[in-house]
Amino acid sequence: MTPEVSAPSSAPTRTLPPQDHVDQQPRPHPGVTTVLVGILLALGVAAIAVLYRLSPYPSDQLNYFDAAREFPHRSSTGGGEHQLLRIGLIVPLRLAQMLFGYSQGAYLLVPTLAAIGLAVAVYALGVLLFNRTVGFAAAVLTVGNSIVFTDLTAPLPDLLATALLCGAVALTLAIRQGRHVVTASARRQAGALVMVGILLGWSYLTREYIVFCWPLVPFLLWKRLPYRRLLWIVAPLTAIGLVELGLNAAASGDALARLHASASHGQSPRSTSFIGHSRQWYLSRPAAILGGTPKIKKLKAALLATVAAPLISRRLAFLAGWAAIFALPLIALGGFLDPDHPMLRITKERYWIPLMPAVCLCAVAGVWLLARNRATVVPALRGRSRVVATWVTLAVVAVPVGIAQHARMTEPTPQNASFAANGGVQLEHLRPWLDQHSTGVTTVWAEPRTYRLVKLFATGTFGGPVWSGELKLWLPGASHPQPLPGDYVVLYSPRSGVCGPCRDNAEALLGSPVHVPASWQPAFISSRRVVEIYQVR
Repeated sequence: MTPEVSAPSSAPTRTLPPQDHVDQQPRPHPGVTTVLVGILLALGVAAIAVLYRLSPYPSDQLNYFDAAREFPHRSSTGGGEHQLLRIGLIVPLRLAQMLFGYSQGAYLLVPTLAAIGLAVAVYALGVLLFNRTVGFAAAVLTVGNSIVFTDLTAPLPDLLATALLCGAVALTLAIRQGRHVVTASARRQAGALVMVGILLGWSYLTREYIVFCWPLVPFLLWKRLPYRRLLWIVAPLTAIGLVELGLNAAASGDALARLHASASHGQSPRSTSFIGHSRQWYLSRPAAILGGTPKIKKLKAALLATVAAPLISRRLAFLAGWAAIFALPLIALGGFLDPDHPMLRITKERYWIPLMPAVCLCAVAGVWLLARNRATVVPALRGRSRVVATWVTLAVVAVPVGIAQHARMTEPTPQNASFAANGGVQLEHLRPWLDQHSTGVTTVWAEPRTYRLVKLFATGTFGGPVWSGELKLWLPGASHPQPLPGDYVVLYSPRSGVCGPCRDNAEALLGSPVHVPASWQPAFISSRRVVEIYQVR
């Protein structure tokens, strides 16, 4: 199958600069094959998200999920101020809970949809800028690399914000190229511009640092539309900004509360590994994070390709610029400007998720262009240069994705052990146990982190209670209530690194290493002893 290549349409507006003589005349509508590939891609990502779902983790993930349960009121279960005010993520989570209740299904729904949206948006960008092969391969590399993959089923802001940004840029690019589906009439174009504004505003409400990439939109539309038409983008952005200012003022008395909280988040004393380094250290963080482990080391080559891209193609230069306008401010605020007072934790891998679409698109497109160019030099391949480029590109992308997948399947790390496909479903076994003992088990105790998880798994997968007993918080010290004979105690990851904070709390209660009293009767022990339930005697 020969991949379809997008190029300037016959519309009066010009498209991006020529693509090094690889473009053909585009169709006014996306071809059937293009749409089918996009649908298959979406279904594939959905299947991967289900198979490789991560067990809920009692940290930022549940902070957002609990904040959504109590929205619009302030959450009392933990989380920083900056988390409680990211309504771009909290509101969708609240809607998921309205649909499925406080359940695992609601927990997984929003990040899964965000993962699908990111893959489809990257695919669309690849099609619009280059062709189906580049779009598909870049989408696979984006969701298949280990930086993004671990967040596919975690309700965290970075993945959703990146998906929204990519959707906005893809829609803007379609408007720039005069694609019939978004510019067939003035009204349709206005609707598309409004949607761009909504997606950008939503991305900001989800993750504030995503605004570093906003200049991509005016750059793409510069001198392509009358300035008055751009008001269709500005209007929803303004409305979203005013709504957030009002909500912040009502909730905390400070209209700019989220920005102030985010600016001081990096100075949290919980971690100091990113504070006080040399400026060269901060400049090297992107390369260090992309090449920090063997399973993502190949991404360092993609980053190097992105740096060299402007020398090859103007469209690649656009993608390199995209990477630069996000990475440079992140480095600057992450410690380069003030190493002793960074404004964000630059060492967190998920903070770099917004960089991945540009890097992956740039690297994949560079491979395709290079392979096609070299194939034209060989007389026997000249007539099939596009086919050669397609297979070379797919093979090259399969290497880093395959390495990452092999590592997920074979490396015995706590995170890999938490994937459902690797048997990380021990918490899900807690649900049927509680259901089977809904009458005999009346009181269950758990340390603070495990307490939050038991609350989630005491409901059905898609809502509805399975156990109606009393869940109590177990804290160390004689001044706190303690389990009584006949009560049950749930321990999660007391002897492993699957949940380090859970193990630390269990050790504070039962010694280090954890030593369960001999009189306690085991009631349930999961595989690998990740979940342990005892009856107090």
